[in-house]
Amino acid sequence: MEPELDPSVLVESLEGSLDLLVVCLSHSWGGLEQVAASDAVDAAGLGLRVRVLVLQGSPIHENLAHRKDVELLPLEFRPRNTFDLKLRTELFRLIESGVSLVHTHQTSLLGSIAPWLYARSHVGLIASRHIMSDHVKKSFFHRLIYRRVDALCVMSQTMRDNVRATFPIRERQLKVIHLGLDFEKFDPKRVDPSRQRAQWGADDKTLVVGLVGRIDPAKGQATLIKAAAGLLKNSKHEQIKFVIVGEETLGSTGGHLQSLRDMVTQFGIGDQVVFAGYQENIPEVMRAFDVFVMPSRQEAFGLVAIESLAMERPIIISNSGSALEIIGKEEFGLLVKPDDAFDLQSKLREMLDRPDLRHQMGAKGRAHVMVNYGRTARIRKTLELYERTLRRRLLRREELLRSKCLKH
Repeated sequence: MEPELDPSVLVESLEGSLDLLVVCLSHSWGGLEQVAASDAVDAAGLGLRVRVLVLQGSPIHENLAHRKDVELLPLEFRPRNTFDLKLRTELFRLIESGVSLVHTHQTSLLGSIAPWLYARSHVGLIASRHIMSDHVKKSFFHRLIYRRVDALCVMSQTMRDNVRATFPIRERQLKVIHLGLDFEKFDPKRVDPSRQRAQWGADDKTLVVGLVGRIDPAKGQATLIKAAAGLLKNSKHEQIKFVIVGEETLGSTGGHLQSLRDMVTQFGIGDQVVFAGYQENIPEVMRAFDVFVMPSRQEAFGLVAIESLAMERPIIISNSGSALEIIGKEEFGLLVKPDDAFDLQSKLREMLDRPDLRHQMGAKGRAHVMVNYGRTARIRKTLELYERTLRRRLLRREELLRSKCLKH
């Protein structure tokens, strides 16, 4: 096992060799896109050259447009997932201009990236996988693609096991790099939640249950609304607000938000349920909750879960994906069955009835997150991976050149 390198030493060693191309060709703005943007900004902030390939007018394009340290490369076309010739032309142009390492945050694009890089053996290729896979992808074509990948990054041991079982990937190619938070930003002592709570109509005596996530059937907003209706029907006369933060995926025509609003109206709980829309002030939002719920059907990890814990707010999370890695042995929250409103109602009742439990779980949760999910640790491990990848690519290139010389 190679020793961990100091970030300053890593930056010095990478300055002359790393010209990073981050690829995120998505029109959404969820965890995947936010992590890609954050990682690019962190690397650029250290003085490294970072270019980001995005779709013209996409949320990640708009989010990074004001950055001076990141070079944005907007595409006016959406590439095919396999053998896209226009993307090949763009990649070759960028490699000719100095790009030495490609890091894609969408494994679906590897079919239009990896084949072309066989002819550019000095260029490193890293991919990050952000979602669990339900399909085995070990065909000859997939094996060919992943043979060219230097490393596949995942954010949890659960995802690592999932990828190992479904992708043609070797053990040494898999790297677990946890998500990371900026603890100066996510600091409960620096945040006053009273203004945010007042916007939701919640005073000091009101208990606030919150969910943050894209408005989508898989995220469990409907399950929360059903649980809310049950709790309010059997209320102990305490004041409770249920706050749903998020918006539908851009371009979505599913109308799920309207169906959720209709459900709230049918249950007659419109005064207790707040649809807060998209919010940027997540630390303040999380601190304004008393309990955070994440009743998704399946999550690869869930950045919002560790954001909640960082703000000392306990969580109720579906028993799927990486839930056990997040809450341990239910030390920082409670597990709930996916799509089970009665179970969620029961767990919420337990949390709301026990302020001591909420406080204890919240305090322990922040301590756990600070040890395991720091932003500095994430960027250090990412740079270590970049450094090793480029070093191995250079050695491989030198070996090939020596082999050719010996033949002649």
